[in-house]
Amino acid sequence: LKETIFGRFGVAASTVDVRGKGFVEMTTIDADTSRDIESALTDIGMNYLEAQIHGTKAQAEEGKLIILAAGDKALVDSCQTCFEDKKKNSFLMKSSNL
Repeated sequence: LKETIFGRFGVAASTVDVRGKGFVEMTTIDADTSRDIESALTDIGMNYLEAQIHGTKAQAEEGKLIILAAGDKALVDSCQTCFEDKKKNSFLMKSSNL
């Protein structure tokens, strides 16, 4: 994930205009890395969403995961259709880096 953001060909080094684009982080990275990624992306005008997934393999197969999202509300709203297949519930937290 760090290489995708900070690497030589990563998002942060891109010459493509990414302002207003969204990045949804759904891994289980540590809080410091999440803050570093959020900072790097928002510095170049991107919206950042941390969306932690909770549940078991069986819950995933049944589409009953829980997603705890923190970050840009507009990005959360635009991601709801993507989350629908995977979740039973999703919750928007106040800010990222819970």
